[in-house]
Amino acid sequence: MDRPRRYFAMHFLLLRFLGLGYWHHPDERDTRNFPGLYLYYAILTELVWVAGFVGLETVDPFVGEKDLDRFMFSLSFVITHNLTLIKLYIFFFKNKEIQEIVHILEIDLQMFYQNNKRNRRTVKVTRILTGAFLFFGWITIGNSNVYGIIQDIRWKADFPLYNDTERPPRTLPQPIYIPWAYQTDKSYISTFLLESIGLLWTGHIVMTIDTFIGSVILHMSNQFAILQEALVTVYDRTRMKLAKGAGNTAADLDLRMNKEEDFEKALNIALMDCIRQHQLLISCVEKFAKTYSYGFMTQLLSSMAAICVVMVQVSQDASSFKSIRLVTSLAFFAAMIIQLAIQCFTANELTYQASLVSESVMQCKWERMPPRLRPLLIMIMMRTQRPLRLTAAGFANMDNNCFLAIMKAAYSYYAVLSQKQ
Repeated sequence: MDRPRRYFAMHFLLLRFLGLGYWHHPDERDTRNFPGLYLYYAILTELVWVAGFVGLETVDPFVGEKDLDRFMFSLSFVITHNLTLIKLYIFFFKNKEIQEIVHILEIDLQMFYQNNKRNRRTVKVTRILTGAFLFFGWITIGNSNVYGIIQDIRWKADFPLYNDTERPPRTLPQPIYIPWAYQTDKSYISTFLLESIGLLWTGHIVMTIDTFIGSVILHMSNQFAILQEALVTVYDRTRMKLAKGAGNTAADLDLRMNKEEDFEKALNIALMDCIRQHQLLISCVEKFAKTYSYGFMTQLLSSMAAICVVMVQVSQDASSFKSIRLVTSLAFFAAMIIQLAIQCFTANELTYQASLVSESVMQCKWERMPPRLRPLLIMIMMRTQRPLRLTAAGFANMDNNCFLAIMKAAYSYYAVLSQKQ
């Protein structure tokens, strides 16, 4: 089966459109971040939709007298979007490092043993994951807009019942500070569209970054699974190549040129390829962990705070039977949990697959190999004794236990806040 190309095509298109850098596919052999006029497009979009929208959103909870219901609902978005700015910094200024990681996964590892069927399946899973999360995001944001439209319809229906002094102000779907008057129909519609586009823009940035990071981790864990397969089959593959002729890899070319070389020489070449493949994978994971460590830290902080705040909001909406607002709060609550789970679960899978390499060495028919080659297997096993982990700036390991710890901490803070209330 032909190998898949452009693993992250969907993510790169979204990142370009959102103004987060001109991401190139590895086969383009180009790592320019902001070529030509794209720099001005990126500056304009980030100033208008990110800095502008998030800035107005941040001001809202602290301007004027706000009821607790609106304050908690607004605060959940403020926490999420403001801490996401650290992720934006990584994607702006660590663009080249991330592209090098993608290059290793798509291009460099093709020099070694690959299972293209498994690679295609991983690409398919990452695209389904991305599409599903984007669709869920659209549902969440769309539900918020539906809630705002219904509230405005109710406001218009009650308009004749109040005089000018008693009439409640016209509100927007998402609590946001608007420095101009928007009570008239013309101003309200334009402000409504401005807020909706801003919410969609920042929401897509969060969803694209999170699914892209999760996809990269899945591809790295998939490559460790392929390495396990390479080690388990190395003995049989070498015998088959000697019996049926060589293929197209560097090791096979050596075998063609040295037809009289014995089986030990051929197996040594194959094992050295596995060691190089393992070392390249380790360097890829370590580079990724160093590049995105503060992104993971941001994710943990924002998830813990946002989940706690949204839990308070959900309990308020459920107790007051605000069915439409309750649906919005539940959708946002689910989005926060999924956002955290994607990175914790995929990182846990990466650590698990990397640890299984030592078990694959035990299954590689080492007892049939010449004694001189067995130290190579010991080298691989010794390296796997040091676990490969993705950390949140060194403070916590990204794994299933971290996910459970964040959920427990969020619930503890929620219990304290609900008692204070």
